[in-house]
Amino acid sequence: MDNGEAKLHEIHDHEGNLTRIEVMDEAGDFVLDIVWDERDEQTPTNKEAFRKWAYQVVKRYGYTHNN
Repeated sequence: MDNGEAKLHEIHDHEGNLTRIEVMDEAGDFVLDIVWDERDEQTPTNKEAFRKWAYQVVKRYGYTHNN
């Protein structure tokens, strides 16, 4: 399945914490939100693991990405 390229946008709260990654399709339409688990500490290692997991989710939905 090829749904085209997805654009991933990181959303942060007012303290700079990563709260979710918003996924949009090529037309700019909303696809899904990938939400940070608030119980996870906001460390660089956890953020990188979250990003990698988000890329896997996007791929499972049939999209590619260049982020």
